[in-house]
Amino acid sequence: MAVKALNKIQAVAVKSEGAFIAVFVIAIYLSTSLSVVLSGLLGLLWLVSKRFTSLTEVLNKYPVALWALFLYGCFLVGLSYGDASSKDAFFMINKYRVLYFIPILISFLITKHYRYLAWNCFIVASVATLLISYLMNFGIVEPNDIGDPCLKSRITHSIFIAFFAFFSMHKYYDDKNNKKLYLILFMLCLHNIFFVVEGRTGQVIMVALLLLFAIQRYSVKEGLFAVCAVVIFLMLFLSFSDKSDRIIEGIANTKAYFQPIPEQTESSMGQRYTFWAYSLKLIKEKPLLGHGTGNFAKEYQRISVGEPFITKNPHNEFLMVAVQLGLYGLLVYLGFLISLFYYARKLPDNEKKMAQGLLAVLVIASLFNTPLFDHTEGHWFAYMVALCFSALELGESNA
Repeated sequence: MAVKALNKIQAVAVKSEGAFIAVFVIAIYLSTSLSVVLSGLLGLLWLVSKRFTSLTEVLNKYPVALWALFLYGCFLVGLSYGDASSKDAFFMINKYRVLYFIPILISFLITKHYRYLAWNCFIVASVATLLISYLMNFGIVEPNDIGDPCLKSRITHSIFIAFFAFFSMHKYYDDKNNKKLYLILFMLCLHNIFFVVEGRTGQVIMVALLLLFAIQRYSVKEGLFAVCAVVIFLMLFLSFSDKSDRIIEGIANTKAYFQPIPEQTESSMGQRYTFWAYSLKLIKEKPLLGHGTGNFAKEYQRISVGEPFITKNPHNEFLMVAVQLGLYGLLVYLGFLISLFYYARKLPDNEKKMAQGLLAVLVIASLFNTPLFDHTEGHWFAYMVALCFSALELGESNA
């Protein structure tokens, strides 16, 4: 009787996998609380459906998943030294749990049907995010808590929309039935990033993805023309648009920071440079193993006495890892990024292009923010890494 009940539960779990995969990606875009609940349910589903039995095979066939798990393991090892409180240690471990979601999600997404469903839900979530942003901009829907016309933070939103613009341009070339639709979506994304939400991180990412797109799609001559077009657009934007104020402000803040003038850290860029400077001092103190998992906030407060701004993260993923885990942790994170670069080349053509774009987004985001530490970006990157790299041909399944 017990065996039959377990088999029935397992059958229900298997049948519900597709629905959970679909709803999870939409929840990442639209609801933080729902994404937390669904991430837990997906982990439970992974156990109940017995997909956990294929973990060794997944790690063997998908080295990206192995590197992600290795990086998470480094954070676990980091618990053994340092003197972080149990609260701070658990907080940090919980933040980086998205790393072990990569092999879990891959175990679902090796099924072609689920992968197809996930890409379609990514499109739906992206279009919904874009539409809501415009409704907020037109005053039809209330903006977020800080007054920006987007559901998430300006940084998060711009990352999502920049990558969707990149995706839409590729679909414009590949999807003959919906070329006009994807061209319109690309133009809306471009307008949204530069003229509506104005997230500087997303703007930098957008420029990088446009250049990457030119490399992926065009000949040398066509690519040079595309580069010139991007440069001309940026020059016109910076010269004539009042929406370029944040970029100009960022440049001015950067110049001001590196001059001995009063209150040079009050700007957002000045704060970032201050965070980075103190983070480098912390790394210098313990360069090999770092200060231990969960110790960043306490150690930063110790070393930055007298500074008006105290932070729990340095707004730089490389520094966040290196302060806590030292050189060995930083090397593992770099190994994870290199694995994304290397194995992207082995993917089918469409997924290869998306994986290369995703890597560019992650690297740039890691320079100015902490995308794996931050909740929404962390879940999004874990999902998208799994979605792209689950298409490795040796690991494909028709189940």
